[in-house]
Amino acid sequence: MGWIVSRKKKDFIGRRSHQRADTSRPDRKHLVGLLPDDPDDVIPEGSQLVAEPDRQPPPTPMLGHVTSSYRSVALGRSFALAMVKSGRERLGSTVYVQLPDRVVAATITEPVFYDRENQRRDS
Repeated sequence: MGWIVSRKKKDFIGRRSHQRADTSRPDRKHLVGLLPDDPDDVIPEGSQLVAEPDRQPPPTPMLGHVTSSYRSVALGRSFALAMVKSGRERLGSTVYVQLPDRVVAATITEPVFYDRENQRRDS
């Protein structure tokens, strides 16, 4: 959020929260996008994300969780949003969702999927 905050102002709404050490923690969860390897897989909301698909024994360390997941006609595939530890640093990496009957692999991406360049704003 540093890009939103003016460095010239001494005080602003949210200043105290912005200065908390927890806000700049490196392992803090970030909102990221997920693109399943199979474009028809819709990952169930609330699913836990792990780094290794077959790690045994439980408990498997959780990297984050899926907050929402949809099939998009505009994109022609499914996508999801998730909160992932150090998510911005993991862009391009693969995470896994362990479902009862299978494992779904997904790539971490930016959370904006449609019109990333803002070309269609006034269309």
